[in-house]
Amino acid sequence: MYKYTNEKEILAALERQAFLIEQKINSGIITLEDLSEELNGKLPIATHNVNTLVPAYLNDNALKILDRSYEEYLTNMDMLVKTLHFPGSYERSVSLVKDHLESRQAELPVSYIQRMRFYGQKDFKGLYTLTKKNKQTGELFNIYIPIDTIVKATNKILRILDDELYMKRHYQKFASLTTREKEIVTLLSLGYQNNEIAEQLFISKATVEQHRKNLKRKLEIKRFVDLIRFAQAFDLI
Repeated sequence: MYKYTNEKEILAALERQAFLIEQKINSGIITLEDLSEELNGKLPIATHNVNTLVPAYLNDNALKILDRSYEEYLTNMDMLVKTLHFPGSYERSVSLVKDHLESRQAELPVSYIQRMRFYGQKDFKGLYTLTKKNKQTGELFNIYIPIDTIVKATNKILRILDDELYMKRHYQKFASLTTREKEIVTLLSLGYQNNEIAEQLFISKATVEQHRKNLKRKLEIKRFVDLIRFAQAFDLI
């Protein structure tokens, strides 16, 4: 998978992934809780009411950044906004989001940087924020990434979503494999040669060669590295 290190590439890639997340959530492929669990709780995500901007969902790491429980944040939201945000930062962010939602590009993601106190610390730090309106639910989906971790966090979420997309794209190929073909994919991915596979499976070398021809046709894989990617994605190695 391509590694994003340039800030412009990262922001553009995250905006594309916002669409993918929306599709997955709306189709029931993944829930916010599942996404948070896949990311090991390391990426703050949240949803907000599109009119009031009150949070409807905050995952564990979003709450860790706030250094508050969900209930405490809702109860003292006005006071905490003033305490946690750099003066004027929250108001500018709200204005930007509202202007965006009233524009002709309301269905596109919008990104901006807030300055906040993280984890109960005194200093203000930059928090990259991507907001995308979910056309089906009407809620705002938000991804938050502290500026000093943006490359690491971005590549983490992109890798997970890329893996899921890969599995969805190639599942029919995997489903078409016989038990024997799966065994051969495993051995090929581990570097076994035809004669070694024949010995392992107690079949002839000619039978292995025929299976390899069938696999080449079914999987449409030409490079060894692609075979390994396929085997890893479907837990064959």
